[in-house]
Amino acid sequence: MTDGTRSQHTDPTYERELPDGTVYRVVPPEVGVPVIRKWLEHDWPMTAQQALALRDELGWTPSPRKETLVTTNLGSGMPKDASITIIKNRVNSFRISLASYAPIELDVYTTPLTHAAYVAYTSRLSGLYGEGEVSRSKTRSGYVDSTTWTLPNHASVQVGTIGSVLSCDIDSPDANYAAAAEAELLEWEAAEEDGDE
Repeated sequence: MTDGTRSQHTDPTYERELPDGTVYRVVPPEVGVPVIRKWLEHDWPMTAQQALALRDELGWTPSPRKETLVTTNLGSGMPKDASITIIKNRVNSFRISLASYAPIELDVYTTPLTHAAYVAYTSRLSGLYGEGEVSRSKTRSGYVDSTTWTLPNHASVQVGTIGSVLSCDIDSPDANYAAAAEAELLEWEAAEEDGDE
């Protein structure tokens, strides 16, 4: 963590001491959004070499066992808080945790922070990319809120939250084309099954 990032966490909006004595942290949007933009607005397709060079440029530390598992210096307080998925020497997707870990029983303390940060992230990203596609789904653990923006180049970014989890997923145009093709195939298969009845 850099000194600049550490000083960001003096703001109680993004940090809270929990009853178990640990400190829960959320990466402030003014720190996280510029990093999201570096990945999302990169020229696509992005090669593995370009992704690893960007990782190094950002001063992030790769895991000794797998160079695509990364500890960022953003101040989430989590080791290995980002991962890069590479398929056939191209970046397929990138995921980053924007908050530290907290047990589910402490969600009552962490959820207000993650929700406020989620709103701040979506506001900043909407200012850059326009209104995103908002989604809410219910799981056994609670509600997952997410917003997705798709750029003209077909790369996309999704910010989502549930409980103490706040994360960002960036999908390459290739990943989005593959997902669309799969959805179309499933829709076609479902229509074929309905026609057979």
